[in-house]
Amino acid sequence: MQFAKADIFPEINVTGGCCWGLAPGTNAIQHQIMFEPSDVVTLIRGKHVLHFGGEYLNQEINATFWGNVDAGSTTYSGVYTASTQGTSNVTGLPYADFLLGQAQSWSAANTPEFYPRTKTLQAFVQDDIKIRHNLTFNVGLRWEGWTGMGEAHNNERSWDPTVINPGVDPFGNANTLGAMWYGTTQANGRNRVIAPSWDTFLPRFGFSWQAKSNTVIRGGLGLFGYNYNEGPNAYNEIGSELGQSGNENDSTNGVYPVVILSSDGNTNYQGAAGASINSLYLNAPTTPDAYNGQGVNFAYYHEPISKIWQYNLEIQRELGTNMVANIAYVGSHGYDQMFGIDLNQIPEDKLSIDDAQGLTNARPYPNFQSIGGNKFVAISNYNALQATIEKRLTSGLQFNFNYTWSKFLNEADPCAWNCGTFTVQNMYVPSQNYGPSDYDIRNMFKGRVIYQLPVGKGQRFLNNNSPLAQVIGGWQTSATIQWQSGNPFTVVMADSTNSYAQSGSWYPNVVGDPRSGPHGNVNEWFNVAAFAQPTPGTFGNGSRDSVYGPHLTNINMSLAKNFNIWKTVLQIRADSTNVFNHPSFGLPDDNIGPGHTAQITSVTVGGRAVQLLGRLTF
Repeated sequence: MQFAKADIFPEINVTGGCCWGLAPGTNAIQHQIMFEPSDVVTLIRGKHVLHFGGEYLNQEINATFWGNVDAGSTTYSGVYTASTQGTSNVTGLPYADFLLGQAQSWSAANTPEFYPRTKTLQAFVQDDIKIRHNLTFNVGLRWEGWTGMGEAHNNERSWDPTVINPGVDPFGNANTLGAMWYGTTQANGRNRVIAPSWDTFLPRFGFSWQAKSNTVIRGGLGLFGYNYNEGPNAYNEIGSELGQSGNENDSTNGVYPVVILSSDGNTNYQGAAGASINSLYLNAPTTPDAYNGQGVNFAYYHEPISKIWQYNLEIQRELGTNMVANIAYVGSHGYDQMFGIDLNQIPEDKLSIDDAQGLTNARPYPNFQSIGGNKFVAISNYNALQATIEKRLTSGLQFNFNYTWSKFLNEADPCAWNCGTFTVQNMYVPSQNYGPSDYDIRNMFKGRVIYQLPVGKGQRFLNNNSPLAQVIGGWQTSATIQWQSGNPFTVVMADSTNSYAQSGSWYPNVVGDPRSGPHGNVNEWFNVAAFAQPTPGTFGNGSRDSVYGPHLTNINMSLAKNFNIWKTVLQIRADSTNVFNHPSFGLPDDNIGPGHTAQITSVTVGGRAVQLLGRLTF
């Protein structure tokens, strides 16, 4: 590849289930040093047990980006071989785009090691008050302070809405708001990617009441904080100032590619909407307008700490001497949670097939393509009924069975690593994304059981070394059981370009019942005819995670025989996973468009597997 930016194999992404990708090995470094002294002092005064504690956490990370040596990445999605630009009647072939060398996007970055630094201070006080011999209250308050997120050598870069951009936008305006901030120049007094936070107070309350000798009622309410900025949320900004990088996405909605694979990278194929990729590959600039015309990342300087209220009420009752049952309500409400967003998505009221201002110019910040990052504005709600019954090992039998009936709703599934699928159509209205979480499993039953045959040495019957005891004694079987309803998923249009929003997914219009008709099988899990393509230049009325996938069933079993040989025990055991070889299918194709039929092509649990083991204990 003539426009490679490093002496390694480039990354080639050919999208779609039909195709493949090529990529080099990945270079990465990750060193983490943590210093965490803490202490707790307990003071007993009458009915009060007071706890005072504190903690200091110093985190030092020396790392590179994942794949920080990069020749370049190009993506081929089929938009340039579609029959008609602006429709989804006949989609193109990603592999055909690749054969033509017409890339929809390009990026490259070669960056050095960087050194994130952050510190956290925490203190708490808790009072355990024994009101009566059978009633205890717990009241506490926790404070957390955070120094913010920065880099040891100011190697930081973020788009900032308060920095003046000296560049001239497509309308001829200069000195508009919205430009790049750098750790070395510290524009507007901002001296790090994310500012310190010193006002996090987290109250806690709980109680335990022994209503009867065999019945206990417990409950609790607490506010908890968790800081995503300590993880990869800030990594796009930390470590970005130094090194070389550049990127470009198609701003012509499938008319012209950003680069042709056989070119040298010096040609601008997109006219006024783009630039040549070589001109966008920059070497550690520090001017506010240096990245005009590219996609950039942002982290707001002042961001709240994500918080969640958690609460529960539980009744536990002893059933006899060896069995206990629990039933509990468990709930939570989260707020200020992470919501991924492109600040430069074209607003819904400006979507248009024939945009007189040009597809890029309709963006709120026309000097840039996408402006990606996170706002901390999302909410979540979880409510569940949980029931458990457990028996300790007596008379050769032990078991634990539990059932959960729950509902989990949110606007996004925030996490630091290995997240669920984040799907959003209108990034300006997070509430439109409120619905079932990717992890909304309404019903779940799990159990485990062990049974020892009461025959043989150490057992109730034939407790000797007779030949009969050796044959029929020493047997043990066990099993684990899991059944749960399916996870939800979001139905989207296969080709999202015709929303003309320039980012985000495109929800279809719902015109029927997805569960109607002869569906629910692996060839067509839901009724694809219940969805239709919206008018180009409009958003669909579909919603996030509105259809549920197949349930999961899995039973594992084990059968073992113990042989007592003098002072040793020989155990022969057979273990089987998915013992009944029951198929549990994965999620279906969730795209709407030609060739997409809601087919399921994967499983979540592998087929039956059996292993034989022997163990000698002496």
